[in-house]
Amino acid sequence: MSGVRLWISLLALSCFAAGLAAGVLVSEARAGEAPRGLEPMGDYRTAVVARFGLEPERERLFSELLRNYQQSIDETRERLLAEHRPELERELAEIGARYQAYIRDHVIPPARRAEFDALSAEGRTIQ
Repeated sequence: MSGVRLWISLLALSCFAAGLAAGVLVSEARAGEAPRGLEPMGDYRTAVVARFGLEPERERLFSELLRNYQQSIDETRERLLAEHRPELERELAEIGARYQAYIRDHVIPPARRAEFDALSAEGRTIQ
């Protein structure tokens, strides 16, 4: 595998790992919070119902509309992410390479850059 492909793969893998770790941390942090209700946009629904004194039939219709609205948003988000995933990955790889160069050139002492380069070329995690 060429050096660029290796770095792209490492960056993608590290981004995935970072996202996974962040998800775990956020879910653990939210585990202690009171659940917000299972309805999409529950706070907004509650506020509109209270503010305008909606009758039960209108409240039911409003809840159904909000569910459909949230579903449309979710479907659109998933479709656009799928369509633009290669572009997103390419840009993330460019950002990773740029910051890798910043770290190498501005953080790592000049006398240790060869060691840094060797570790980077092997794709090893620096610990």
